[in-house]
Amino acid sequence: MSCWAITEPTHGSDNLMAGTPFFRDPCAFQEVRAVKKRGKWVLNGQKSAWVSNGPIASDAALFVNIDPKMGFAGGGIALVELNQPGVSRGKPLNKMGQRELPQGEIFFDDAVCPDEHMIIDPESYEAITELTLGHANATMGAYFTGVAQAAYDMAIQYSRDRVQGGKPLCQHQMVQRKLFDMFIGIETARAFSRSAMVFNMNTTPPLVQYSIASKVYCTEVAFKVTSEAIQLFGGHGLTKDAPIEKLFRDARAGMIEDGSNDSLSLAAGEMLLREIRQP
Repeated sequence: MSCWAITEPTHGSDNLMAGTPFFRDPCAFQEVRAVKKRGKWVLNGQKSAWVSNGPIASDAALFVNIDPKMGFAGGGIALVELNQPGVSRGKPLNKMGQRELPQGEIFFDDAVCPDEHMIIDPESYEAITELTLGHANATMGAYFTGVAQAAYDMAIQYSRDRVQGGKPLCQHQMVQRKLFDMFIGIETARAFSRSAMVFNMNTTPPLVQYSIASKVYCTEVAFKVTSEAIQLFGGHGLTKDAPIEKLFRDARAGMIEDGSNDSLSLAAGEMLLREIRQP
């Protein structure tokens, strides 16, 4: 069981803003530092409680800072064994959504990483961070299209079974319009997420703005669809007994995880301007 350890107590989505001027600002850099001593890397610092699988992982792809003068761009990626002296962990977060995915802090106090396990250095760190974001955000678009589809399926079934005003909910015109709007959102999200993923899996380097656009759009569709589905379920949709309640909480989390939609949109806007500036 592995984890992707990038987020930190004072650095979240800004860790992912590769390609922006902010990423090279020496006033901000990763909290976990890696210093080379006697042929090995010594690690000190903390990753935040938002490391997925952090409480249970046996190893990590650990994003660290090597050269603070370069800001975030002075980072590196190390493959680190977590069951070693100098590594400790916090308790899993008590989260609103995605509760089956344990997340918690990881602390490094003179932990050690062999030199050959520092797989990315500052020379390629920014480019690899951008590649990572391109892949992660593309998959997020697909995941949350699936969340929206699941909520829609539940809403369809409930609207057939639930009788109000002497007939099933699905026979009321307002309900039919709501279901149709949900259908439009899901199908556009499906087309967009597939297009972005296919494009960037076959483009080197990927155009990350497409993956970000997919993530932002599809998570927002998922949130809207699950919210509308709860509205159709009425009071029953607010209970823990209704699976739609869980999907709603999970969808809300999706607009923050793997980079908040706000920060990612700023990064994508910078990428679009970078394209425009090129001759």
